Amino acid sequence: MNRRGPLVIALVVTTGCSTAKEGPPTLVYPYTYTPETGLEPYELVRVETETWVPLLDEEETGLYVQKSVLHRPGAPVESVEHFSAMKALIPPLADTGELRVSFAGDTMWVGGNWAHVFDPVAALFDGDLRVTNLETPATPNESSEKFALGTYAFNSDPAYLDGIPADLLQLNNNHSLDAGEQGLTDTLAEVDARGIARTGIDDHEIIEVTGRTIAFLSFTWGINQQDITPERALFIVPFGHEADVDLTPALDVIAASTADFVVVMPHWGYEYEYYPDPRFMVQARALIGAGADLIVGTGPHVVQPVELCEVNRGVSPGVGACAVENGGEPRTAAVLYSLGNAATTMATMPCEVGLLATVSLGEGGVTGLGWDALVNHDSVPEVRPADEANADEAAEVARLAAHIGETWRRAR
Repeated sequence: MNRRGPLVIALVVTTGCSTAKEGPPTLVYPYTYTPETGLEPYELVRVETETWVPLLDEEETGLYVQKSVLHRPGAPVESVEHFSAMKALIPPLADTGELRVSFAGDTMWVGGNWAHVFDPVAALFDGDLRVTNLETPATPNESSEKFALGTYAFNSDPAYLDGIPADLLQLNNNHSLDAGEQGLTDTLAEVDARGIARTGIDDHEIIEVTGRTIAFLSFTWGINQQDITPERALFIVPFGHEADVDLTPALDVIAASTADFVVVMPHWGYEYEYYPDPRFMVQARALIGAGADLIVGTGPHVVQPVELCEVNRGVSPGVGACAVENGGEPRTAAVLYSLGNAATTMATMPCEVGLLATVSLGEGGVTGLGWDALVNHDSVPEVRPADEANADEAAEVARLAAHIGETWRRAR
């Protein structure tokens, strides 16, 4: 498939107000956007930028902890309007026999019940292939008790790997080196011993499913241990930096892929923010222009909205319309900016209720999407389906449905 050509990205970010910039505003969304005002100091703290140094500044660290509890629910008005309009455009899954892939988000340290955390929801992972972001080492040579504060260094019991309903694990993220280089090496061995495919460490993965090949290309914004130079390739792309970000390492890999479908899995975004910053919308369009059919993001620990993007279909971009032209064949791509948490001990309901997304792929790219809620009960710990939610959890599932759209929610 000819995916790449002269790229026209239908989004330009400026940091000014929404007054016109040179060029026709009808050609891009948002040509300019209106920065939020009245933000609390904690809402401005972002650990994924080039200026963040863990625990260096006590005040900033305190604000970050505050953000982890109170979050940042708002976004520029243009973004809110865009995603509100986009919700009705997401095509639900159709029972047409197309290839389906199920994706779960940040699968983190949970502290116990390792092999059975996902038992109540395992049947919901019903794609032809199941993919999860493992955001913890799993080495038998370190304690599985939480052993560091600050940026939260983790290690999980390798038995965790026996219960995660996944055929493919994304392993590169900011927690990859929480147990050091040896811990990462041990984790790779534990994953390999169980016959689970993996991507993001040393290489990316291509898997054949129902006669079609899918490339899973995984990148991370960085690692928490800033004083360490990784010995292995972790495919670091500093997506959240405020300066211009060089996406070339990702774009080149995408463009070179010969798989039938290309899935890009960036560990990106800003933690505890309910909408993607416009910079990530720009980056998503660049990744799609290079050849990505599907972008599945993790990292913010809360669910963010979804976009459908028309490629080479002559669609005019605007509010509720994502469009990329690159001279290749017409196709439909999708961006799931953040799936939130799949398994976690994090507090606050938006961190405890995450997304299981199932995507169908067929002729012309993405053909449908469906979602289920994953509800964390850290007192067990256990992940349960929405129909077992208590009142507070059910209220969060309802907020989630309003946030990302009800029409593509799966009927179970």
